[in-house]
Amino acid sequence: MPIFIRVAFIALVLLSTGCGRAYQTEHIETSNFLDDYSLLKGGQQGEALLSYWKSGTDWAFYKKVIVDPVAIRKTPDSKLNELPHADNYRLKELFDYRIREALKTDFKLVTKPGPDTLRIQFAITDADTESYIGKASVEGKITDSQTGELLMASADSRAGGKTLIGIFNGWDDIALAYQYWAAQLSYQLCEKQGHSPSCRKPKSPA
Repeated sequence: MPIFIRVAFIALVLLSTGCGRAYQTEHIETSNFLDDYSLLKGGQQGEALLSYWKSGTDWAFYKKVIVDPVAIRKTPDSKLNELPHADNYRLKELFDYRIREALKTDFKLVTKPGPDTLRIQFAITDADTESYIGKASVEGKITDSQTGELLMASADSRAGGKTLIGIFNGWDDIALAYQYWAAQLSYQLCEKQGHSPSCRKPKSPA
């Protein structure tokens, strides 16, 4: 079964069942997507492996978001190098869909910069399946849409095991990782805007 058909079907199944598991890995290889990796520090529990949030940011001021199309920034050893261009594109489309769906509850999605508008950018840096286990890595950043000031940067990697026994060769784990990252982003922004306890914390196995 072609990868893009598998991924699309996985997304539909996960929407209806909510099952599966994807675990944060211990290490990540970074790409060239972010401008300054020295800002990144080890994340707290529930955060990315490497994370930066600009202190003093008035997150409650922001009501709108520009979500740039998800990019591909392959690390040198990324298995993405072995995938056809069309499959890389469809992985981007799936992650992009997840991000937009997660954010539209609390933000207005727009296309033009404004004083109360964030710009959100993410890149897929790796996606791999081996022995029916999927692994995915991404990097992301949030900037003020007008000034370009960096407000958040992160790099994370997740892996899992077979969630729908033996069918999808690990691509379900990658779909689950995208789903988790989108939900995590929505939750973190909700918390930083002071909307707790209404914020929806993503479910993730320990």
